[in-house]
Amino acid sequence: MTIGISEPGGRPLSEVLRELPPGRAVTVAETLEAVGPRAHGCALLVLALPDAVPLPLPSLSVVLAVPLLLLTLHLAAFGGERGLPARVGGVALPARLVGMLRDRVAPLLRRAEGFSHPRWEPLAGHERLLALVCLYLAVLLLLPLPFFNTPPALCLVLLALGMVQRDGVLVAAGLVGTAMVTLALGWIAGGLWSLAGTSALI
Repeated sequence: MTIGISEPGGRPLSEVLRELPPGRAVTVAETLEAVGPRAHGCALLVLALPDAVPLPLPSLSVVLAVPLLLLTLHLAAFGGERGLPARVGGVALPARLVGMLRDRVAPLLRRAEGFSHPRWEPLAGHERLLALVCLYLAVLLLLPLPFFNTPPALCLVLLALGMVQRDGVLVAAGLVGTAMVTLALGWIAGGLWSLAGTSALI
């Protein structure tokens, strides 16, 4: 089951976030009902931004990780033509997170929307392939590595904003960032492997 999205001509996500109701939880579907046919990219942004900023909300990564995985899997399988999966659209964003999205994230997002515009559109249009990269990044967010959530979340934000704005430059930046995160993860894994081998010899 999927949740339908509005027709073309949706409003900027920063404007939608600024108008979120104070003091109560809202679902992802309620948050994105005015953004038009960009719901998948906007949902990726909403779910990844708390880790990218980051916001002082403990355990938020764990709460949002499963919807991120479901969303990226759905986008990879079906593309952006279908509506949001019901299990993603029905996720309730806590009232405290809603307030921070409205008061802290929306102004930052408005600035990003100001300098982003359609360019290198063929790169930004490969939503299903980009969704596989986003799926990989969402899996990385689940790794129990201290201070490691922010880099993959930033890459997710760049990719999602690039898809929403049809901005291939942002998508390219997200892909380069993903490659760098992968190299860093390999370096960490190699260091741990060497440490384990050294410990075994002692």
